[in-house]
Amino acid sequence: MDVVVVGKHLEVSETLRESVNRKAEGLSRYANDARRVDVEFEHIESRSAEDSHSCDVLVHVSRKLLKGHATAADPERALVRAIEKVEEQLRRLHNRRVTKPASRRDGGPGNHNGVSAA
Repeated sequence: MDVVVVGKHLEVSETLRESVNRKAEGLSRYANDARRVDVEFEHIESRSAEDSHSCDVLVHVSRKLLKGHATAADPERALVRAIEKVEEQLRRLHNRRVTKPASRRDGGPGNHNGVSAA
């Protein structure tokens, strides 16, 4: 899995990059077909110190693009919140994939060819 880390208006430290890599590897337990993770950090000039750092996480899964966005006082906390949002989306995607009924061509419940599945 490719992990791309970009910073806008701030320098991304090596410890933050290692944290991103560690958290991105944890995403593969829900979708082993995740090909790329894009993480973008941004420093925002704002009146509130709680919203001064923003993090966007994009996960490229086959035929899907999952996105998480979060703001926080520091980049590490924003990363954790954005990863949690993406993990929830991956968990829901995983549940849909696992519990999905058989397709029509397999003679599953959606088969409309007039042939019973039994």
